[in-house]
Amino acid sequence: MAGGVLARRELGLRPADPSRPEPGPGAARRALLGAVLLVAALTAVLVLPPIGQRPVDTTDEARFVLYAREVLAQRALFDVRLRGKLFREKPPLYAWSIAALSLPRGRVSEATAHAPVALAAIGVAVFTVLLGERLFGLRAGLWAGLVLATTLGFFRYSQVLLPDMLVAFFAVAAAYWLWRAMAESAGRGALTVFYVALALAVYAKGPVGLLPLLVGIVWIWSQDGPRAVARLWSAPGAVLFVAITLTWLLPFLTLGADTFASTVLWDDWLTWYAGGPGRAALRVASDALGFFLPWILVFPLIVARAVPERHSPAVRYTLLSCLVPVLVVLVSANYRTRYLLPAAPGFALLVAWWADRHGSERTRVGQFIGWACLAGGALATAALFVGSRWGLGPRWPDLRGFWLALVPLALGGWGMVLSLWAGLRGGRPALLVGGTAAAMVIILGYGTWFDLKRSGERADVRHLAARLERHANSRQVGVLFETGWLEVDFYLGRPVREIEAELELEAFLARDGGAVLASEAVWNEIKGHVWPQVRPLERISISGKPFVILGWARSPD
Repeated sequence: MAGGVLARRELGLRPADPSRPEPGPGAARRALLGAVLLVAALTAVLVLPPIGQRPVDTTDEARFVLYAREVLAQRALFDVRLRGKLFREKPPLYAWSIAALSLPRGRVSEATAHAPVALAAIGVAVFTVLLGERLFGLRAGLWAGLVLATTLGFFRYSQVLLPDMLVAFFAVAAAYWLWRAMAESAGRGALTVFYVALALAVYAKGPVGLLPLLVGIVWIWSQDGPRAVARLWSAPGAVLFVAITLTWLLPFLTLGADTFASTVLWDDWLTWYAGGPGRAALRVASDALGFFLPWILVFPLIVARAVPERHSPAVRYTLLSCLVPVLVVLVSANYRTRYLLPAAPGFALLVAWWADRHGSERTRVGQFIGWACLAGGALATAALFVGSRWGLGPRWPDLRGFWLALVPLALGGWGMVLSLWAGLRGGRPALLVGGTAAAMVIILGYGTWFDLKRSGERADVRHLAARLERHANSRQVGVLFETGWLEVDFYLGRPVREIEAELELEAFLARDGGAVLASEAVWNEIKGHVWPQVRPLERISISGKPFVILGWARSPD
C-alpha cells in the first residue's frame, strides 16, 4: 500500500484513501467510458449543429475546399491546380478528408468541409479526457474535457474551415501515447503509436505537427537530463513516421517546375513560423486572455500551485504541453490567434488538475477573483443597458426584441459569473467547473444560433458571388489588383481571373464582357485613366468595406 501511495504522489496524483477500496478494472473502465461519452456528447452538441450553415468566406478556407473539389473532379490526389497553379502550400490531409466525405453525393459543400473539423474537435475533447485520467485521475480527466469543450477559443476554431483542429487532434493523441510510453512503461508499441500520430499531425499542416515531440524532448530533458532523451527513439516509430510522411512529401517534391524545398519548405513553412518574432508579446498575451476565456480567470491560482509542484512528472508534462506551444507562438514570424490551439488541451488539463487538487482551498486571491467576476458581471450588464438607452449598443429595429434576444445570453453570462463567484468563495470546485461549463454551453450554443440568424440577414460571400454571376451572365469574372478571393471561385463554380493592370482590365471587359470586382478606393484612383466604357455596375459592401462591380458599357454617355 505504501508503495502505491508513493507512486501516486510521484506522478502528481491525489493519494488513494485507504478507507475506501480501489474500484475494480471493470468498474474503472465503465466510469472512464461514461466520462468520455459525456464529454463527447457535450462537445457534439456545441460543434455539430452549425455544420453546413457557415459559408466558405476566406481564401484560407477556400483553398482546401477547392482542392477537395478538384480531387473529386479530376480523380487526382496530388496534381491539383487552383487558378492554374499547383497547390502545395499545405499537406493534403484536410482536403482529402473533405473529398472523402463528399463522395456519397459527389460534390463538395459547406457541410462536408466543416464535418472533419467538427469531428476532430470531438476527438480532441475525448483524448483530453483520456490523458487527464492517466495524469491525474478520472475526475480530473472529466473536468479537463468539460473545460476544453467550453473554452472560447477552442469552440471558435471548431467553426473555422482550416486544418488546425486536425493538428490539435493528432497532437493530443500523440501526447497521450507519449505519456503512456514514457511514464507508464506501456511498451515500445505505445511509442510507435506516438510517432504515427505525430506523422498524421504533420500530414495535416506541416512542421507545427511536431510540437508534441518538442514537448516530449523538453519534458524528458528537464526531468532526467539530456542523455535520457534517447528514450524517445523508436525504430518502428521512425520508419512509420518517414513512410507516412513520404506518401505526400515525395509527390510534392516531384510535381511542378518550382523547387518545393525553397518555395514551400523554406519560404512558406520554416521562415513563416521561425523567422523571428513578428508580434509583440503583449499582443499574444492579449489574445490568450480572450482565447482561454472564461477559464483564464483562475490562471493566477493555477500558477501559484503548479510552479511549486513542477517537479511532479505529471504536473511538469502538463505545464510544458501548455507553455511550449505558446512559446513557439511568441517566436513565430507571422502570428495568428489560431496558433494557440495546440496549447488548449494542456491548459484545460492544468485547470482540471488545480480544481481537483486545490479547488477546495479558500485563498485570498481566489476570493478576490470571485468578487471581481461578480463586479465585472454587474458592470457589463449596466454598460449594456445604458449603451442601448443611449443608442451605443447594436442596432436593433425593435428595442424590446433586442432585449428578448439577449435574455438567454444574459442568463448564461450570469450563470457563469455566479458559478465562478460561489465556487471560488466557498471552495467548491465541482460547482465552479460544472456550473461554469453549463453556463458556457448556453452562451456558445445560443450565441452561435443568434450569430447565424443575424448573419443570414447580412451580405456574405454567397451573396457577392450571386451578384457577380448576375452581371457576368456566365462569362468570366475577375478581381482587380488583388490576390485571393478563392471563396468566390467556390461559389461561382469556376476560377476567377486576377487582373493586375489597367490595360488588362480594359481588354478583359472588352473581350469577355464579364464582371470585375474592385475596391472602391482602387476604382476612384483609376477611373480617370481607363476607357469610358468601363463603368461601375453595382456598389456592394463586404465586411464593412466598399467595393464596386465593374462592367463594360455598350455605348459611352
